[in-house]
Amino acid sequence: MTKETKESLSGKVTSWSIIGVVVAGTLLISGIADVSEGSGLMAKIFLLFIGAIIVVQVIPGIMLFSAMLKGIYGLFGKKVKVPLEQDKK
Repeated sequence: MTKETKESLSGKVTSWSIIGVVVAGTLLISGIADVSEGSGLMAKIFLLFIGAIIVVQVIPGIMLFSAMLKGIYGLFGKKVKVPLEQDKK
């Protein structure tokens, strides 16, 4: 596989993963809300919309948290490069 193919494949996987999380979260939140049977269509659409907003805000939060952990790990994980040979000329 070429580098371009790998990058496009990982981009597609990431995009579909985010879409799946948004759809699953929206359905989960709307299911938890337990809209009564007597309520109208607009109430259900409103709850789906609010659920989508909440789920979409969780994704950047997770990305920010992982970037923070990567930065903290980078501070402690840095290694000093020691030269193998030194010129004595």
